[in-house]
Amino acid sequence: MVRIAISPALIPMMKEFNLTHAQAGILATAFFYAYTIMQLPAGHIGDRVGKKKILALGSFIWSLMAFLTSLATSFYQVFVLRLITGLGEGTYFGNDRPVIAAFTPKDKMGKGQGISFTGLGIGMGTGILLGGLIAQQFGWRSVFLAFSIPSLLAFLLIMKYIREPEVGSTHVSFKAPFKSKDLWLLNIGGIAVIYALWVIGTWAPKMFLEIGVESLGKSSVFASLFGFAAIPGLFTSGYISDRFIKYGRKFLIALYFFLLAIVMFLTGKAMGSGNVAVLSLLVFVDGFFVWGIWAPIYALVSDVTPKKVLGTTFGFVNFVMFFGSLIAPWLTGWVRDLTGSFTWGCYLAAIVLLVGMILILLIRPAFQFKPETPIEV
Repeated sequence: MVRIAISPALIPMMKEFNLTHAQAGILATAFFYAYTIMQLPAGHIGDRVGKKKILALGSFIWSLMAFLTSLATSFYQVFVLRLITGLGEGTYFGNDRPVIAAFTPKDKMGKGQGISFTGLGIGMGTGILLGGLIAQQFGWRSVFLAFSIPSLLAFLLIMKYIREPEVGSTHVSFKAPFKSKDLWLLNIGGIAVIYALWVIGTWAPKMFLEIGVESLGKSSVFASLFGFAAIPGLFTSGYISDRFIKYGRKFLIALYFFLLAIVMFLTGKAMGSGNVAVLSLLVFVDGFFVWGIWAPIYALVSDVTPKKVLGTTFGFVNFVMFFGSLIAPWLTGWVRDLTGSFTWGCYLAAIVLLVGMILILLIRPAFQFKPETPIEV
């Protein structure tokens, strides 16, 4: 919710700070500069000192930063506070995914990773929905103030209920994940889906306004479908991924890339139609595939990685993949300024996804319906 709060808030921010779409995209990206950089060290530190400590620290930091953002009075203050928010949230992924992997039966890893990850989709949907309604009625600062409260609650619940997973005594070099060609293919290919996620995640409320929705509150209701699509998307892909595990997970991932590319292209076409119902449906289907991809991806990482270096590996995975988030908000905004429409921003995402699909299929055993090769230790 805190991460996506910037999406509906961008529209009133653009008016208050007199920003172009490209400048607004840079502001939206501020979070991801720090978030991306923090992934790798946070996962590695979690492997060393304990994952629960890092999860608690990170959730407290982003709760505090959300509160302080509600007090910001300039573009630069928002930019710096979103950077620090990114540092806090950047500690999370490399430590929560290994916790999920540790307490999930191996034959249900796709379901476990999928069900747990619906929190991000629900948070995105709720954040866009409530963020737009709150910003319209009370101003964008009230969005961050409101969202700081459930973030503080998350910190308290983590402190009380999360258990520290066992990692085993087997010696594994922390360098092992970085030497895996297959992980590099997965990571670089994954940049494409993160790119597509933040094209829609950042600009969906503005897209609906541009095709005729008359208010920020209503456009955020439609845009929130993108996040809520995570629920059916992740449940479905998690089940399918486990059901056909003997054939490996990369073909399902590649299929989702291909289908998402088609839907992103159709989303671009819909921007010229002015049909709110069509665009709403496509945004939901975009979300179904963009979220559904993660259950088999995270299950694959869990399948091939020794427990002792899971935090480092997940941090490495997210560090590389989130380079897509450093480009998508700004580049899509720049293309919108250049062309006067978000159409070509969606087309570009479709092209990037097709390139990513090819890289995924090259994961060993390349183009074969077999389980993926474990990391060499």
